[in-house]
Amino acid sequence: MTTIRFDPKKLIGPLNNLVKVQIPETSRLALNEALFANRKRLQDEANRVFNNPVPFTLNSFLFDKAKIKDKQVVGRAFVRDDGPKGNAPSRYLNPQIRGGPAYQTRFPRALLNTVVTQIDGRQTQAKQRGTQMSPVLRENTRVRINRYGNMSQGQYTQILSALRGGVSSADFLGGGDPSSSQLDQAYTYLDRTSLDFPYFKNRFTKYGQKPGIYKIERTANPNPEGPRRLTRYYRVMTERSVKTYQSRFKFFDISEETITKEFVQRFQRRILR
Repeated sequence: MTTIRFDPKKLIGPLNNLVKVQIPETSRLALNEALFANRKRLQDEANRVFNNPVPFTLNSFLFDKAKIKDKQVVGRAFVRDDGPKGNAPSRYLNPQIRGGPAYQTRFPRALLNTVVTQIDGRQTQAKQRGTQMSPVLRENTRVRINRYGNMSQGQYTQILSALRGGVSSADFLGGGDPSSSQLDQAYTYLDRTSLDFPYFKNRFTKYGQKPGIYKIERTANPNPEGPRRLTRYYRVMTERSVKTYQSRFKFFDISEETITKEFVQRFQRRILR
């Protein structure tokens, strides 16, 4: 008869180490790898869903590294919630993630706080409530387009500066003739009432006659019997109702699926080493 003797303490010790130290630490490392993989998956999905997203948006998918807290391994995936030089991605992506009206960025909010003079002397906000301004991204509209296909940030700033202290459409009435230097940066907001004013007949380019923001330019008059210069209006932004989005960027579904799958695979790989 063979007798096997063993010391339980020698077996329990390694098991306790496995349960208390190795498994939690392996879980933490595996979760960190899963969170990183999820970030890459979200970036790929953003490139697929959105049209030429800017790097600031792509880099806004972040995660807090996993920690062992109260005997649990905890990590977090989230969208950046601050924008030092612009708008917080968590806010402007929220309608794409959850659905709902488009986020009003700093520019349209600034327009609501800007008063302009219309052609008939009325003073109005530079944008009506419940609307948004969309750049006219076509040829010959005087919109400066950056490499991502959007209006340049410099032109947004220029428009706000001009509307807050520049030339209005009313300045051209009664013989008004702003200087060339003013017209270099002249923009005005025209509402529907102003657009129906007789003064604007034949003064629009091809993309005129809709409420929005217009760039004012003067050109030489080919008719020697008329005024020396002609004034033309180029619509650079169109005022339209705020767009409502359906949820199309599945942040939560993608994160749950990716983190769960990647965690299991990476935990198994590590624990079986």
